This record gives sequence, C-alpha cells and structure tokens, in this order.
Amino acid sequence: MSKPTCDTCLMHFQDDYALQGHLAGKKHLKELERLQAVERSIVVSPLPKFIPTRRLINFFQQYGTIKRHQFGPNYLTIEFCDKNPTEILLNKPIWINNIMLNIKKKKAHNNLKRSKSRKNNSPTENTDSISYDNIKHIFEEETTFDNQLIIFLNAIQLSDAEIETRYQSVCTQLDKIFKMIFPKCKTYRFGSTQTGLGFKECDLDIYMDIGKPINENKSTSGSWTMHKIFKEVKRIMYRLNCVFSNIISIPKAKTPIIKFYYVRTNVSCDISFKNSLGIYKSHLIKYCISLDSRLRPLMMIIKYWARHFKTSSGQKISNYALVLLIIFYLQQPSVNIIPPLMILQNTCQPRIINGWQANFDENGILPPITNKNSIPELLHGFFFFYATFEFKSQVICPIDGTVHTELEFKNIENLPSCMDRYKVCAKEDESLKLNVNKPMCVQDPIELNHNVTASTQFSTLDSVVRYCAIGAEICAMSSRNNYRDLMKTLLTTALPKGKFNVTVSANQFQYGSNSMETCIDIIEKTKFLKRDWHSIVFNIVKDIFEKVFKVQVEVLPAKIGAKQQKIEILSDVHIEKQQDIIFRCIGSHCVWRNRRSINVLDSNLSCLQMEALMSQQAIENCNKEGSINKINLDFICIFKKKDPLKVILTVSNKNCDDHVFQEFACFARDKLIEIIKQTLIDVQQFSKSQY
Repeated sequence: MSKPTCDTCLMHFQDDYALQGHLAGKKHLKELERLQAVERSIVVSPLPKFIPTRRLINFFQQYGTIKRHQFGPNYLTIEFCDKNPTEILLNKPIWINNIMLNIKKKKAHNNLKRSKSRKNNSPTENTDSISYDNIKHIFEEETTFDNQLIIFLNAIQLSDAEIETRYQSVCTQLDKIFKMIFPKCKTYRFGSTQTGLGFKECDLDIYMDIGKPINENKSTSGSWTMHKIFKEVKRIMYRLNCVFSNIISIPKAKTPIIKFYYVRTNVSCDISFKNSLGIYKSHLIKYCISLDSRLRPLMMIIKYWARHFKTSSGQKISNYALVLLIIFYLQQPSVNIIPPLMILQNTCQPRIINGWQANFDENGILPPITNKNSIPELLHGFFFFYATFEFKSQVICPIDGTVHTELEFKNIENLPSCMDRYKVCAKEDESLKLNVNKPMCVQDPIELNHNVTASTQFSTLDSVVRYCAIGAEICAMSSRNNYRDLMKTLLTTALPKGKFNVTVSANQFQYGSNSMETCIDIIEKTKFLKRDWHSIVFNIVKDIFEKVFKVQVEVLPAKIGAKQQKIEILSDVHIEKQQDIIFRCIGSHCVWRNRRSINVLDSNLSCLQMEALMSQQAIENCNKEGSINKINLDFICIFKKKDPLKVILTVSNKNCDDHVFQEFACFARDKLIEIIKQTLIDVQQFSKSQY
C-alpha cells in the first residue's frame, strides 16, 4: 500500500493523520500560495527593444490588475491578482508596436531547491532591472531631455506605492513580531527609502527602538546589552525561517547591525538598535530635497551615474556621502539653493542625541530661491565644482556650507562657533577628533566628528574627479542641442583604461602673481621658447621617474628612420629635433603606500629631492618591517611637444597588473604636476642650472 502523499510539496507521510497535520501547517500553505502565484504569472522574454519599461507595464495592465512585476537582464515577470489574464495572454498572440511578444508560463521550481539556494546564496540588490542596458532605449527613443528624465525616473526610482507595500510593511511586521520580547518597540525606516532617493529593489535600513535603555556594560545583569539584544533577535529570526533568511550579525561595527532577508516582500534589510541619528540625518536630507523641485531629479541622476560607474557604495563613496557632496555644492554662494544646516538649527531648541544636535527648524522662513538654472545646468555645475576641488587639503563642511582646511581642524580654536560641540568633544578625547588625514574628508552635518568618506580610497577619489571632469565636458557639449544627448553620452563615456595624461604648460605654474610666460622678459622668453623649455621639462620628468618613482628608464625617440632604438642620453639638440620621445620604465618598488607617515622637512632641499628621500625611506621602512612591497611596474610614457611652452605626457600600462597600474596612476598624476611645477619655479626664481 502506497504512503499518503502531498502533491504540492512532493512529500510522503506514514499515515493520513500525519498528512492532515502537514496540510494544515504553515510550510504547506506557503508552498500552496507560491504555486497559486505561479499559476497567475507570465514571463516575457526577450524584452522588445525601444519600448520603455513603464509603457510595457501599462500595456499589460489592460488585461488585469498586476500584483507584482520584476525585470531581469532580458525578461519581465508579471504576477496578476487572478488567473484570467494569464490564460488570455498564453492562449493568443499578443502584439505591441507591431512586435509579437514571446510570452511563456512561469515555471514552478521545486521549493526545497529554492530554499537551499536561498541559504547558500545571500540575496543582493537586484541591479538588473535598472541597469543601463535595460533603460538605454529611453535615451534613444525620447526626443527631449525633459521627456527622457520623466521616463528615466519612473524606471529607476521607488514609487510611493512600492515603499508602502514592500518596505514600510516590513517595519509594521517587525513591530508585531518583536513585541514578545520588546513590548514598547518601534521600528523606523531611514536611508534612501525614507529620503525618497531609493532605487528599485534597494536594501532597507531599519532602526528599532526597543523602548528600553541599552547598557553597554556586559557585566550588568537584568539589563539589555547589545549582546543580549542580538541573541534574542536572532533566536526569533531563526525560529521564523519562513519570514527571515540569510541572517548575518555584525556586532563589532561602529553601529552594530543584523543583516537579513525578509522573505514575504523579498527585501534585504539591515537592522540596528544602537544609534538613532540615522533617522535624523535622513529627515534632514528629505527636508533639503523638498526645498526645490529640481533637487530630487538632480540627485537621482548623480546617484545613478555614480552607481553605473561603480564609484558609490561598498568601500568607495557611500550613497550618504554622495548626497552630502551634492548638498554642499548646492549650498555654495554661486548656487545658493540649500541653506547651511547651522541656519536651520539656530532657531530651534536643540535636541541632543549622543552629544550632537539632531534636530532643526523645518518651519522657519527662508529667503526665496533666486537660482533659476535648469537641471542640466546644475548637473554641469556639480561636475565642474568637484573636478576642480582641492580634496587633498580641504574639508567639506555642510554644517556651515564652507570649505575648511586640515590646519583648522588640527588647531580647533580656528573653527567657527557652529562647531562648538565638536570642539568640546575633541578636547575631551583626542581620539574623537574628525579624521582629516584621509584622501578626502566630508564632515557629517550632525555627527560633527565623523568623516563620512574615511573609508574612501584614493583610487576611488581619483576616478570620481576624472569622471566629474568628463561629465562637465559632456554637459557643455550637450548644451548645444538642448541636452538631448546628455544622459546617453554621460552614461556611455567611461574612463580610458590603463592610460592617463598629464599636461605641462607654462601657463599652469604661477610665479608671484604672474604666470611663467609673463614674468620672463622678452630676451629670456625667446631663449626659453627656442631651447630651454622642452629640455628642462624632459629632464625633470626623467628625474622624477628615476628618483621618486624608483624605476629604470630607457629613452627612445619615437622614430629614427623606420626603427626605434635605445639611447642612453638625449642632448638638448636631440630633444629639440624630436616631436615625440618615449620612456620605457620598469620598476619593482611600491613607493606610494603608507607615504603619508613619512616626513622629510629640510628647507635646503628642493621638492624633487624631498620626494626622492621619501621614496627611499618608504623602501627602507618596508625592508625593516619585512613587508612584501615588491610589485611589477612596467609602463610607457610618451613625451609629446605641443605649443612652444606645452608638453603632454601620456602614460600607458605596458605589462603590469591593472590594479597596480591604477594605484600608480593615482599617485603619479598628482606627483608629476606638483614636482614639475615647483621645480620649474625654482629653476626660474633661483636661476638653477642643473637642468
């Protein structure tokens, strides 16, 4: 006699009693619900080209109410509220814009396999539905920037309905679930789902106020410690495995969090219990966006641009930091759309959380906004502002909308009164000072001792600056045809890989209040033009490569007859005759890592000599510590003469790892300009003859 079987779950049971118990259980009911959802679903693949995603969804809505939909790399899954639309669509040809759609029934995969797959593979943000490949037709199909922008925003950003059904419902359910251990708990959303800057399928950031004080002292019995909270929360999550999956706790982070996947609405979540400042920061951003209708579209464009080129999130520039960069630009006197936070805080009774004023007066009367620039013009301004920003020595401070120097933060008495709370904090504990000794520093406008870009690597900053420079050029060019091609060009113009250029022009280098060109008298300038300029720059560059970058240099003229040949020394005559000269450089020392910790202060040394000593010290320190700092560096530099007082250096990867060359490029680009500039000034000012 065969055993009773559940055809839905594909399970066998010892007797009918066990089967009936199973049929009334949650797992069976959930699987039954899933299979019923499959019966109501269709898959469209491949997607028709040149049809916006929103138009495609609107097309299918005429057949019935859509419960949910999801775009993939080249497919669309639609679940209707009942089976009738599915039966209609599967049983007759469906056409749109003279294209017959390929519509199939959604497959019902085995739930057991799905569960194992979900446990083995942590769910991540679904980046497919808003990838450029899936939305690029918008910019080819629509004829004006304004039309493109409307459809673009509809395709990428979370709607209010999605926020309510997929994200706010998570908070509502968490409150119900955790009432059993935290009777007064209250859950809050913060981050992009709260500010209105969320992408479709983005993660959910949650803060849960457990309604009781959290005691940091683990030895205290009977009180809620972070360890105890994590233990109880995880216990419930593991027990409710039909609601929560992929549970990962990170207790030692600055703000301890538990990461999990909320199964019912397919959302990846991060929940914290310690710091509620995230709620106030999100509220501040949401308020700033509300000041002008141009700001949300502008921020979504910039966020998508940074995401597309992988310069935001992860160990790069966080989305929060990126939004602060936008706000800071909009605070500048030349733009003047968003006021500094200190103006909003001055007119309200402070609410202090963790030592910082977290609130502001959102009902205060602000002067009218006189800036009438269009969104593309504001975008152009943003790109140009940060393409030319001095990140190395300047601190971005949205609290007063002003740039402050690293020196001011080292001597905190020089800081303005709006940072008085920070001054008190820094005096009480030196370790709580703002960390300005980083490639870039963006001060949190509420948590004033927090550099929100502290983890940003120099290579990332370098990429952002270069992308901003490209973006500014694209905006300028696109203005000629009313920005019709702006978005398409912006999102399809990537940085050239394995190559960078450095322009050396006398106009760049100031001597006193004049450029080098204007401070040389007519006789000396003629001499400089005819003979000295190219040979001086050539020899400085060669010295930098050998003494600072610690590479062996082979010098090759670009062409001698039909062949290239190695020559040990080029005379001024050779340099003058050759339009292009090639350096082949090979080295094994990584002189750029941990360079900031080395100080060489000697007023008798030139800039080049000091940098050379720092490189030597870096190599010696590495040898003493027994660290492995050997790399394979192999690159080509083309020395190209342009105008009489202009040279372009094109440095290309010849035969080294991409990440090594990228690190070297970030270091070398700035060092070349810095050392050449100072050396040329020294040559001119002190009539030095070594070149």
